[in-house]
Amino acid sequence: PEYTPPMPTLHAIIPETLAPERVDRVALGLFAALASLSQARKLARKGALRLDGLAVPPMTTALPGQLMEVDLPDPPPPRFEIPLEILHVDDWLAVVYKPAGLITSGPRLRTLAHALPALLPPSPLPDAMASAHPVHRLDARVQGPVLCARTRGAAMELGRAFQEGRVEKRYRALVVGALQGEGEVELPVESKPSRTRWRSVEVMEAPMTGFLTTVDLWPLTGRRHQLRQHLASLGHPVLGDGRYAGGLPVLRSQGLMLAAVEIGLDHPGTGEELRIEVPEPARFVAFRERARRRMLRLSPSPA
Repeated sequence: PEYTPPMPTLHAIIPETLAPERVDRVALGLFAALASLSQARKLARKGALRLDGLAVPPMTTALPGQLMEVDLPDPPPPRFEIPLEILHVDDWLAVVYKPAGLITSGPRLRTLAHALPALLPPSPLPDAMASAHPVHRLDARVQGPVLCARTRGAAMELGRAFQEGRVEKRYRALVVGALQGEGEVELPVESKPSRTRWRSVEVMEAPMTGFLTTVDLWPLTGRRHQLRQHLASLGHPVLGDGRYAGGLPVLRSQGLMLAAVEIGLDHPGTGEELRIEVPEPARFVAFRERARRRMLRLSPSPA
């Protein structure tokens, strides 16, 4: 289901057909978003109900033809409860582990952003947001740490850090074929300059794909599907990535073998270095072990 927050400010011209009446009663009749006369009266007492641009008390008489406006309170953040691992939390930010299959943010209810209100209370700092919010995205099929701002100031500073390339992210992938050494890919993605640094970690023989390489990746720009496209351009698509495979066998049923494993930055509140590193997913380890066992079974027995 999609979540659509109500409008924070409502306005309407009082119809000529209405007789002069108390402003709270007219507001209740005009705006379906108001739940009760009591709510309309409370909003008027807070100065959130206006006639022709002026805040008025609830006993004020509203006249036909006047412009009525009402400021609704901020809607509570939608809550989607799912157990997630919190890797780091302080008053400014949190780092939360997003599993594969979960969308980072968007209109759907089942997102990491909508799970945060149940995981983290608001920050005690004066510029706290109602709920922590992710400041970058991981593709739905990619798992790993996601940086979430808890204050408006932190959100602004983290946004600048990402824009200026001051956040270091490392990913790990299992790719098809034998990719040796290290290097850098410069290839436009969606007609925008894109750069990725890569380094081979392990090359092994594997059934179905001939060879399998474990590789670490550092995106130097942040384009959608950048890592997947850059690896495919080298002739070594990510295992499970049928979209950019170019006809190579990538074993789609295994899931996408790409995960974020490290994030580093200068803390927006303290200025100190913050670095969060997590192990590669257990499914990566299990896949390599299965491949090794199958290769042993396929190896000819000694005479």
